[in-house]
Amino acid sequence: MIDVAIFAYNRPDYLKNCVESVERHIPGARLRVHDDASTDPEMRAYLATLGERAVLRPASDAARHGGLYANMNAALDRAEHDIILMLQDDTQVVRDLTPDDLFRIEGLFQADTNRAFVSPLFMKADRMRRFRRELRPDPAARAYVSPPDHPRTQRHCLAYFDVHMARVDRLRAAGWRYDAAGEGTIGNHARELFGPMPMMADPFVFFCPEVPFFRNRDKKTLASRIAGRFVGRHVKAFEDMGQREIARLISRDLSVWPVAENFLTPKDPRVVRPFVYKDVKARGWLYALHKIEQALRG
Repeated sequence: MIDVAIFAYNRPDYLKNCVESVERHIPGARLRVHDDASTDPEMRAYLATLGERAVLRPASDAARHGGLYANMNAALDRAEHDIILMLQDDTQVVRDLTPDDLFRIEGLFQADTNRAFVSPLFMKADRMRRFRRELRPDPAARAYVSPPDHPRTQRHCLAYFDVHMARVDRLRAAGWRYDAAGEGTIGNHARELFGPMPMMADPFVFFCPEVPFFRNRDKKTLASRIAGRFVGRHVKAFEDMGQREIARLISRDLSVWPVAENFLTPKDPRVVRPFVYKDVKARGWLYALHKIEQALRG
């Protein structure tokens, strides 16, 4: 099967939603939750229920939050299968990962022996301009890929997202490490080593919308506090895709791009569309207040 790693910090409800979605839809996966020294009592209590599936940072690191990429390196080092799925606590698996999916994913890796990353994500509406500019449908591979003769492929193509599927042996052979400098720097390095990253035509993972912007209570802006009243602090989870929705996804022509808003249904009907991923963006006036506060804080 595959390894699944979830990276988490102080968001027990989000983590539980993510873990349960993996358990429902990838039941044979070797699941590990990498916690970044959470301090929230509810989070620590939930981690205790996970037993050996919870990987906690050493006590010597517990004073500082911010170890996502160190935890991703630990997950890569601990992986036992050929493929690892890297998730974050605010993501959700929305349908079963089937043998056909795994066959196509392996086919994407075999089609290019240099390739190390594949995206399992639905597409964000606010990124569609870039996706359409840089990707082309490949019906045979059932994926969206960067054409080799495209002028942007060598220097600007999509090569990496923090949420991804990776070929473990190829990362290890390249001496790969996730750089603490962040997604942009990692993307440049991935492009140099492994080339373009295809996106699955029939994705199965996405981000929950309207997530509380700050996880650290003492750093919240007034806007983020108000958002808790107007937007709510509950997880804006998605309904699992039913048979009809899955059939529409996997049988469609690839001229219909897998934009999340067109295929996924939030359980809370009040979630705004197009989806936003920070709660302060769910209301225009909240986001304006948030930006003003950030400017005043320097």
